[in-house]
Amino acid sequence: MKLIIAEKPSLGKTIASALGVTGRKDGYLEGNGFIVSWCYGHLYGLYDLEMYINPDYKQGDKVKWTLDVLPFYPEDWKFKYKIANDSGVKKQDKLLNELINRDDIDTIYHAGDADREGEVIVRNELNRYNKSKKKVLRLWLPALTTDAIRDGVANAKLDSEYIGYDRAGRTRASVDWLMGINFTRFLSVEVKTLLNVGRCVCPIVTKIVERDNEIKNFKPVKYLTIASSSEGENGISFTSKVKFKLEESDNAKELAEKYNQAGAKVTDVKTEQKKIKAPKLFSMSDLQSYLCKVDKTLSPQDVLNTVQSLYEKAYLTYPRTSSNFLAQGESYKVDGIISVLQENGITGLVNKPTSKAIYDDSKVESHSAITPTNKIPDLDSLSDKEKLTYNAVKNRFCAVFCADDYLVNRTEIEIVCCDETYKFTGDVVTQDGWTRFETPSKKEKQLPKLNIGDTVPVNFKPVQKETQPPKRYTVASLNNWMKAPLRGNEDAEKEYSDEEWKDILSDATICTEATRADTIDKCIKGKYIALEDGTYYALDKGFFMVDALKQFNINLSPELTVELQRDMHDVEVGKKEPRAVLDKVKALIDRIFEGAKDVAFTSEYTSKVAKSNEKEVIGKCPRCGSPVYEGKLNFYCSKGKDCGFALWKSNKLLESLKTSMTATRAKKMLADGKVHVKGLYSAKKDSKFDAFIAYEDTGKFINYKLEFGKG
Repeated sequence: MKLIIAEKPSLGKTIASALGVTGRKDGYLEGNGFIVSWCYGHLYGLYDLEMYINPDYKQGDKVKWTLDVLPFYPEDWKFKYKIANDSGVKKQDKLLNELINRDDIDTIYHAGDADREGEVIVRNELNRYNKSKKKVLRLWLPALTTDAIRDGVANAKLDSEYIGYDRAGRTRASVDWLMGINFTRFLSVEVKTLLNVGRCVCPIVTKIVERDNEIKNFKPVKYLTIASSSEGENGISFTSKVKFKLEESDNAKELAEKYNQAGAKVTDVKTEQKKIKAPKLFSMSDLQSYLCKVDKTLSPQDVLNTVQSLYEKAYLTYPRTSSNFLAQGESYKVDGIISVLQENGITGLVNKPTSKAIYDDSKVESHSAITPTNKIPDLDSLSDKEKLTYNAVKNRFCAVFCADDYLVNRTEIEIVCCDETYKFTGDVVTQDGWTRFETPSKKEKQLPKLNIGDTVPVNFKPVQKETQPPKRYTVASLNNWMKAPLRGNEDAEKEYSDEEWKDILSDATICTEATRADTIDKCIKGKYIALEDGTYYALDKGFFMVDALKQFNINLSPELTVELQRDMHDVEVGKKEPRAVLDKVKALIDRIFEGAKDVAFTSEYTSKVAKSNEKEVIGKCPRCGSPVYEGKLNFYCSKGKDCGFALWKSNKLLESLKTSMTATRAKKMLADGKVHVKGLYSAKKDSKFDAFIAYEDTGKFINYKLEFGKG
């Protein structure tokens, strides 16, 4: 009998379905020679600081933070793991112990997600319970189609070959624990406000705050230039590069008159056929940038969650990839995808196995670019987000493998007016090629028909302009910076060099593809930044934190983050020992603590942050009339256990309806006793419907129920 341990239930059930394992048990499935069970994500987490220093401390106990134990480092770098304080988690952990040690189990398949975190999650169970050292194989799944899962099981390698992922994952967790625990507690005590400080959070928040400060402190400078604009068949606009101060208006008028007298003449016209390359296949960051621009209500976390869902349904390949390329050995998979797409009515596709713009082993490490699989979804069965995301990935794949080139006749016109040369470029499409599948980012621009020697009418006049502040970061520009923070260029159109690709693949970035969206989400939930219509804004607490970091000389710079990312990649590939990285981080923390003494902290945002920390009242408790606040898992009465009223954000009914209780809905429910919700899911009819969700108070529990009626 073979035991497969997946990272989470949804993945386990997908694997079981592919292998014909249908016997449902409590916490696992059994049949066809396999048992398939799962973790619930992170069953284990690192010890709290108090668990190292206080034998009487229990998880969940409230502790007043003090500086006398800081900086703190586990003795001899022996980091300890604790099981999550949750009855369901403890029950599953106990079950996994029983399954791992069942006498009829001879082989265990480790089926954590195909990354460092996935490696650590399942290994924590195996390290704890596989005392008899049963054979462990690694089920590494870049896609979750039936064929991919069966192939993965048949060709699984020993899990020991993935030890680098485990060592790197634990090193990353330890580094983040050291920096997070020490700096968060130190700063929070010193400034009397909770500030969650992290290796990646700080450079992200600092970047957005600094840009907002540049905008806030920007003082526009007005100036004069001269410009000409004309209409008609040969109409064309000119703006001179010459600038004047406002008080130099006479000089501007004189130059305008000079240009008008000289006139403008066409000195060169070139027209040639150009082949416009298709955009590259999506990495996770690039897909987030693309979709958050298409639908500005989306966040990077929304996109990651949606791609993860489509991956688990076997429609897309593994999401957490930094590469835009495929490995050479994947060409046969592309043949299969093209064949299935053609069967579904998409024509004009062809594989291009010799194209280095698509297939390049040097630009693929753990995972290739995101592509569709050979399993085609019924689009009506997908949510709106899933439909948008799947189509974006499918269309990009089709654009990349389009048989016809996108061709334009590109005309370049050079016009001279006095001593100034103007150049204009325009395209006329002669073959639409890959643009049948995806609209190009740059729209075509047509030019008037001009020949060498033609004169162009001009009417130059002085015009007043002013300098513009830098633009705020969008999802795309911040992603571009995080992917290559030392590049000094946030332009997504610019190709990465081979050296830059080495950095990207070695995670010399701000966060990895596996953690980037989650880190941004933490910055938003921590009220350091906001994301509105695809644009990031710094909030008062973000400005406050950056003030604190600067005054206490806690310099968690992009350069430092990249350096530590490189160190952890070196651990993964065996070039460095974890201890060397931890020793380096200890020296850094000691140095910062030494330099952070006797600071008299001040910030103009102190009072604003104090006010923003006041909890928002969601509504009145219907039991006792006290304020109801939002918690991590529910909306709870401020009297706590003395009252016991709570509206849970999720439960079995809400999960079955594929919805949740949001703050907006909770406010409405507390006010009216019910809330109208559209697009609820019916598993029985496999369709969507609208209804009221109401609550029922049993005196002990609050249960949800559906009500139907007008409105």
